Amino acid sequence: MNDHSGTETLHQATLQSDDDKKLSHYEKVREDVRNEIKLRMRQRDRFAIHLITMLTLLFAVAFAEESYNLILVAAPMLSVFYTLMILHSYRKHDLLARYLREVIEPELAMLCRIDPAREWQSYSYKMSRYGSRRAFFLWVMWVVCTGLMAYLWFNAESAFQLTFYIFSGVYLIAMLCVTLSFIRDTTGRSKGRHRGAGTDYSSAAGAYLS
Repeated sequence: MNDHSGTETLHQATLQSDDDKKLSHYEKVREDVRNEIKLRMRQRDRFAIHLITMLTLLFAVAFAEESYNLILVAAPMLSVFYTLMILHSYRKHDLLARYLREVIEPELAMLCRIDPAREWQSYSYKMSRYGSRRAFFLWVMWVVCTGLMAYLWFNAESAFQLTFYIFSGVYLIAMLCVTLSFIRDTTGRSKGRHRGAGTDYSSAAGAYLS
């Protein structure tokens, strides 16, 4: 009887030790992912500040002397580039948040036997709406690019109009590529993501209720 009890106690201790190792590992991964998300947020702030600063400098130089107006042809390129970088950062942020919500948090909830809905990413995903800021950056890109190219077209000398045709065509293709690549990110959550999240949530909830 004592041997059986001792074996069972040893087995439980081994299971507890394994759970502790898993818990420690998942908590470390969660911390790493959260730090990466914070890095992406700071990165977007820097991109936005750089874009505003460089556009302001271009406008200041361009309107200081009428002969400097041609420098504005570089502004759409800056707008397209930084919009691309900002939206790409958002997409990486989404991937990291989804990994937390669908992989790490359900495992932690199962190990701790708590309701997975209490985890932050699960709660935030349920309560928050996404996409408006990304749509804003896309709109800004289109307004800046089309507005400036129209201004330059109507104010440029005839000798430079062919050049503006070429630049306008290149910028239009670039804007369409960026918009088509990221337009779905501005519409909020997709049904596919809901199905994926629901599956993992159900498995974790089952562990919580068992």
